[in-house]
Amino acid sequence: MDTPPRDSSVYSILDIRNPKAGAVKLTQFKTATGNASPPTPPASTEQSSADAFNDEDLADTIIESLDKPYGAKSIPTFVLYDNRGLQLFNDITFLDEYYLTSAEMSILRERAAEIVEQLEENSVIIELGAGSLRKTSIILDAIESRKLKVTYYALDLDQNELERSLGSLGSFSYVELVGLLGTFEQGIPWLSQYFKQGQKKLFLWLGSSIGNMNRRESVIFLHHIQQTCMAAGDLFVIGFDKRKDPITIKHAYDDRQGVTREFIMNGLDHVNSIVGQSLIERSKFTYDSRYQTEVGRHVAHYRALEDMQLVYRRPQGTVSIPVKSGELIHVEYSYKYSDSEMSHILSAAQLDKIKQWQSNNIEYALVLAERRPFSFMCNQVDVLQMLYPEAPKTDVLDCQTCNNDHDVEHCENLSHVSLNHGWPKSLPSLSEWLQLWRAWDLVTRTMLDHQSMLFERPIALRHPFIFYLGHIPAFLDIQLSRHAVDDEINRDSPMTKPESFATIFERGIDPDMDDPAKCNPHSEVPANDDDWPNVEAIVEYQEKVRTRLQRLLQHWESKSQHGMICGGRNERVVWMCYEHEAMHLETLLYMLIQSPNTRPPLSPYRLESIKNECLDPAPFSSIPDGQVTIGHDDPESAHDSAEFGWDNENPSREIHVTHFDIQTRPVTNGEYLKYLKQSSNATMPASWVHLAGSTEIGVRSVYGPIPMSQAMNWPVQVSQVEADGYAKFYGMRIPTEAELIRFRSYTAASMQQCKVPNIGFKTWHPSDVSNKEVHTLGDVWEWTSTIWDQYEGFVPSTLYPGYSADFFDGKHHVVIGGSWATVPRIAERVSFRNWYQAAYPYVFAGFRCCKSNTQ
Repeated sequence: MDTPPRDSSVYSILDIRNPKAGAVKLTQFKTATGNASPPTPPASTEQSSADAFNDEDLADTIIESLDKPYGAKSIPTFVLYDNRGLQLFNDITFLDEYYLTSAEMSILRERAAEIVEQLEENSVIIELGAGSLRKTSIILDAIESRKLKVTYYALDLDQNELERSLGSLGSFSYVELVGLLGTFEQGIPWLSQYFKQGQKKLFLWLGSSIGNMNRRESVIFLHHIQQTCMAAGDLFVIGFDKRKDPITIKHAYDDRQGVTREFIMNGLDHVNSIVGQSLIERSKFTYDSRYQTEVGRHVAHYRALEDMQLVYRRPQGTVSIPVKSGELIHVEYSYKYSDSEMSHILSAAQLDKIKQWQSNNIEYALVLAERRPFSFMCNQVDVLQMLYPEAPKTDVLDCQTCNNDHDVEHCENLSHVSLNHGWPKSLPSLSEWLQLWRAWDLVTRTMLDHQSMLFERPIALRHPFIFYLGHIPAFLDIQLSRHAVDDEINRDSPMTKPESFATIFERGIDPDMDDPAKCNPHSEVPANDDDWPNVEAIVEYQEKVRTRLQRLLQHWESKSQHGMICGGRNERVVWMCYEHEAMHLETLLYMLIQSPNTRPPLSPYRLESIKNECLDPAPFSSIPDGQVTIGHDDPESAHDSAEFGWDNENPSREIHVTHFDIQTRPVTNGEYLKYLKQSSNATMPASWVHLAGSTEIGVRSVYGPIPMSQAMNWPVQVSQVEADGYAKFYGMRIPTEAELIRFRSYTAASMQQCKVPNIGFKTWHPSDVSNKEVHTLGDVWEWTSTIWDQYEGFVPSTLYPGYSADFFDGKHHVVIGGSWATVPRIAERVSFRNWYQAAYPYVFAGFRCCKSNTQ
């Protein structure tokens, strides 16, 4: 796109350190390609702007951090970054041992264009902690090549560094350069208010700077930016140094030339400069560099070489700080991440990963994440374990700053991040309901066109779309009143008006595919389009029912500090309604992809790489004999703190499974296409469609048909009948429910490398599987050969009569797991069981094959 070029050699700096004064513009300067080098700007009206470390409070901060008992002393990390420290750190980034910079630059050289593709005209880029901008310049050059008009903001606490970095960038015609002088604490409030509504933002946090915070601090920081500075669709690029060989990390943080050692020790000289006294004799300390493999972090300390007193003299009195020989004084740590830990961090911060790029030579990753209109936290148990870890058993240090990671009292500082300590036994919180409602509204108000689609029936076996708009609030309202759930705040729990909606919208249909006249008990709905209530009345009704539930949840949450426990009938009803709505959200989506009129969600489709051939045959995992537990013990009559489950999950049953071999991943679209060409009996799945004006096949999605070349490695979505035909064609079979559960539990126990589950709308479609990692959950539900039927001990629900029992007809099969559109509370509950008619081709369900092992 051609936009008028800017002045190619100008940048400006804004002093944002004083919120009362607002941003003070420190004039404009020429870049290195201009006529003059950048002059020192005039001082801010409130404080000196030339020295980031001139605040008298910094000296007090340092003394306060040092004046602690043995093992609790620390020095703030910022002391490392005076002018000399910045130059030393820049020297470090050129060392062969310091792999982080070269790894990140190699990724950016290959992927900068993909990052820039996410931007639009007049976007803004905000870099947190600018540094030398060597890496950033790669992105800015890619923007120039695309001729995209953007403004780049570099936030840094040191003005001299901002001048040097911005002044060295060179000329840009389409990128406006702005320095922001301030700390993160000063910058975030400014950023939260400065930009126009709807202006696309991309945040950059490069250099694995996230590692300089512990995992909880990282979540708090990211979550704070996400909540205050980002709108739906805004992006975040984060550099993560991954866990790797400890020797590689050791050399990176203690190089043979001693540059890193000098960088750390220079911090002591800077301390003396800040406090204005010779507080610390550098010769009495040494650099202590260690990598804690179990925790996954490098830690830097000053280790005292002898007993001493640090004496600080000030007008109000002298402070004398005793230091013992061998005592560690903490100055910095650098956390390393596994793939799952990266996902957990983003999930807890309510950011969704779009892409992850890996360095070819070293374990280092750049992650592109997005703020979505809604967010479901995945794998919450493991997230909590990562954020609240047990104390390490190895590499234990006598340092309280390091050990704060494992201090329960310290952990409570994360309270503003919505993590539910009682999960999975606690009720879905009001926050979780709000996320679900945002998802529902996006699907029903953005993707579903109320002007043209309300009476569509893209699947003849389902009601028109308008039914589901009324069914969800009606079901919730009926349950609240029928069981007097909110009687304590809503006397007698009356139905929400108009009460007639309960009659029309109470229950949907699931007719027999062989004889549609046979159908489960259901509501009588209008026969003519004109006889349905208007959609405005339905939406108004929905809002009133939501308000009813919101008042109840606020009342319950006011009485509980650590999550509402599912301890009684009322709580069980509310939980049931949450999962009911979540399941219907998925139903609506698989209906919508069958319609040619569906509008895409707000998140744009990101092109997948082109595949010309399908994957090689999937590896097999050999699963030995063993016992497997199906379901859990959770009778409706119980009033203890049991996790919620539907009637078909109770009671738990032990089943013995004999030795079998099973594919490590689901069958893909590419493999099914190959089968389709080889078999004369196979038919094209309902999840596929011929592309308009072409013989090429596409895969249905919420974005419209996706070319097979991009979806070839997605799990195929088929009926159980189609899955069974595929398996038999290749001399295999579909696993039983017990076998599939056994495979998942055995894989988890064996600590194999597994794909991070694509559930809870991590993407809006299935994602690529591979033969390099085991796939146990997500992308699609998985068909089993097990018939949906009653079993010994089964008791039908009294809260929802007929939920399971109405479908014990021998035609339904069990599916387990969850798809990309399944909320984590369902997908991650191993006892959850779902079912569909074997010939039903529309559900987001796939399959894998297995073989009996008689050896």
